[in-house]
Amino acid sequence: MISPSSAAAPAVSTSQDDLLRFVSRPDLQPPRITVRTAAGGTTPGYVFLAPKTDVASEDPPLTQGGPEIVDDEGNPVWFGPRGDGTNLRTAAFQPQTYRGRPVLTWWEGYSIPDPELGNPYIGNWVIMDQSYHVIGTVKPGNGLPYSDVHDMQITPRNTALILVNQQTTRQVGDDRQTVVDNLIQEVDITSGRVLFQWSGLDHIPLSESDFPRNPAIPYHFLHLNSVSLDRDGNILASGRHTSTVYKIDRETGDIVWRLGGKNSDFTFEDGASFAWQHDVRRAADGTISVFDNTTTANGTGVDAPSRALVLNVDPRDRTVSVARSYPSPDGLLSGTQGSTRVLAGGNTFVGWGSHGYWTEFSADGKVLLDASFANPLVSSYRALRFTWRGTPDDRPAAAGRSTANGVTVYASWNGATDVDAWRVLAGDSAERLKRVAEVPRRGFETSAAVGHRARYVAVQALDARGRVLGTSGTAAVEAS
Repeated sequence: MISPSSAAAPAVSTSQDDLLRFVSRPDLQPPRITVRTAAGGTTPGYVFLAPKTDVASEDPPLTQGGPEIVDDEGNPVWFGPRGDGTNLRTAAFQPQTYRGRPVLTWWEGYSIPDPELGNPYIGNWVIMDQSYHVIGTVKPGNGLPYSDVHDMQITPRNTALILVNQQTTRQVGDDRQTVVDNLIQEVDITSGRVLFQWSGLDHIPLSESDFPRNPAIPYHFLHLNSVSLDRDGNILASGRHTSTVYKIDRETGDIVWRLGGKNSDFTFEDGASFAWQHDVRRAADGTISVFDNTTTANGTGVDAPSRALVLNVDPRDRTVSVARSYPSPDGLLSGTQGSTRVLAGGNTFVGWGSHGYWTEFSADGKVLLDASFANPLVSSYRALRFTWRGTPDDRPAAAGRSTANGVTVYASWNGATDVDAWRVLAGDSAERLKRVAEVPRRGFETSAAVGHRARYVAVQALDARGRVLGTSGTAAVEAS
């Protein structure tokens, strides 16, 4: 291998110094990431984010928002801009399996900050294949136009569990008031047919809610924010505004049990209680993971930092105990959003919701990775770790800039995960380029300093065996 001087191309700062820019892909401007604790002993895979901002600003921190895959050093692996991250935004980005093949899924739509609306988010779910082509959307049925932003899970029978909001009117105390009913639908992804529908109002009394009521606006008494299949095929759902996890019979819709909240069917041992939680999942080891937003049940009466909570739940004795608990190493209290996932091998990966931080812990609580968006106004509803193999069918990107000693060539391929090295081609004729260097891939964009002048350049992406995966178009060298 020819080894001229090579390094990851430094990102060119914006005026805010919080966005990345790349010479070979000037159309991409993902947010800059700060890594405070470098990766060591982390679970294999990438971090899945959907950068956004929850506040409008005259100097917006994001030019582009959208689903993003990054490595443990904070380098983008794939970025798919879908709007500005404030109005048009994405959420709950993750890989799943559909029809036996890996896919990417996320919610995409508009945020409408109007408290009088029963559903302030207007959008639906997107499915994308490994070549980064959209192959489908998931929408609710029964005449409901939009999916709730919080969760969509593809089941082994190629259906989707989604959340939907619907307004209705109920007697609440002394008032007739608009109430937001949270629905769970299981829909056939291909046909859109609804196979199962469950209504929160049909099964949960308004008195279970801890959410403050304002008679002037719709009452979000339940606020479901995660839905998934349990090991027996029934449904686990998280009710944020009742601080309760519900197990729901997938055939009858009956509530099998309540975990937490005012009407809990379980007794909690010290430290096991949670409040205003997100992202409830059954882990492979049988525990239940929860992102505990406020940790109000700490005996002090004061909200402690948010934590990842892994619970031993005994359905026979109806007891709950703490298996593992990981408070935010940065002392963050996340008022909204967040995620907790127990990974293969025992590590736990946590997204700190509204703060735009993520952390991976070992089983014994050691911080293995701690990172965040550089701009504190940028956040991601969830931060998740998964393995992923991306095989884009477009071409790599190349750019060249002349230097005093020759040419610096820049190479990237958005979303390609098999690239191990770059072969640089250069010459004075676009039709007659020759190999002048090979350099290892470093970060999203790799630069190679070539010690002689050329008018045109191109690059070839190589895998670990040296095979050519793709060849860029020919780019004219720009004067520096």
